[in-house]
Amino acid sequence: MKLKSIAAASVFAAGLLASTVAQAVTTWEAYVYNPVATLPSVKAVQRFIDEVKEKSNGELLINIHLGGSLPIKADGITAAVGDNVVQFGDDGFATGTIPVTGVLRLPLLLQSYDELAKAMEIIRPTLEAQYAKRGIVVLGQYTYPFQVIWGKKKITSLADIKGLKLRVTSVEQGELIRRFGGVPLTMGSPDVAAALDRGVVDGALTASSGGGLTWHDLLKYRYAFPSSYVNSTFVVNKEAFEALPPTIQKIVRDVGAEQSKWALGEMQRVEDEVTAQFAKEGMIVTPVLPEDVKLATETLRPYWDTWAKAKTPEVAEVLTKIRAAVGR
Repeated sequence: MKLKSIAAASVFAAGLLASTVAQAVTTWEAYVYNPVATLPSVKAVQRFIDEVKEKSNGELLINIHLGGSLPIKADGITAAVGDNVVQFGDDGFATGTIPVTGVLRLPLLLQSYDELAKAMEIIRPTLEAQYAKRGIVVLGQYTYPFQVIWGKKKITSLADIKGLKLRVTSVEQGELIRRFGGVPLTMGSPDVAAALDRGVVDGALTASSGGGLTWHDLLKYRYAFPSSYVNSTFVVNKEAFEALPPTIQKIVRDVGAEQSKWALGEMQRVEDEVTAQFAKEGMIVTPVLPEDVKLATETLRPYWDTWAKAKTPEVAEVLTKIRAAVGR
């Protein structure tokens, strides 16, 4: 009887342990705005998921959902994460909800990676504070290479965009197109291919290592005009994050910061390589005309001031600091 009691106790203890381990596993849902898994930005999220799983010994599992696979618009990711509909988001269309993200998209404000790095560091505290007000924790931010101008019709200079309908990622980017006679249409990544195919837009602003990889078969021209950078942020729901054990919170923070930096570096690395491949395949690739950059910078400079006046004092202050840092 004694042996039976010991055996029964052992079985009970084993069952209790198994139950405890099972309860320790947390599952999150992640949503990205890009609909293609092979893009560097999406690869970075998958790397994040895989590394978190490994370093947490499987205690935090995350399922990835590509853009368009859930009823969440690209510009609704902030709300979806804040409301805990999904726990992780790659938030690249937040200018309407997180106003400071629009600073990096002001046309011609930033014209080199060095200037971009300075601006990203200046923007970071305000970015984190604005997300925090919505119950969201920032893990890291990245940007695409310059958003250049692509077209189904001839675009080899800034003058060629007159009368064309071009997809942009924000109203800030759209101001460039409007001031040079084009028609800007703000559109999330999952909707662009169909819009190009149906003729809703004549082209798009994107990077080769971003939308270029997805839509190049629908486009004929790439003009390397450096309109602006486009930034995105890895974010998580604060309540879900704080429910994690401290050790796993640290893992999530560290890996999120690491992989957002990887996304930025990887896209910079492959941009020229991908562009050269498009040229080999028959795309007409045109270098930027320096006179176009000079003209656009002077044309858009007043807009930076107008934009700042319409924002909160804290956002206007961020822009002032960035302009001082880059001498523009």
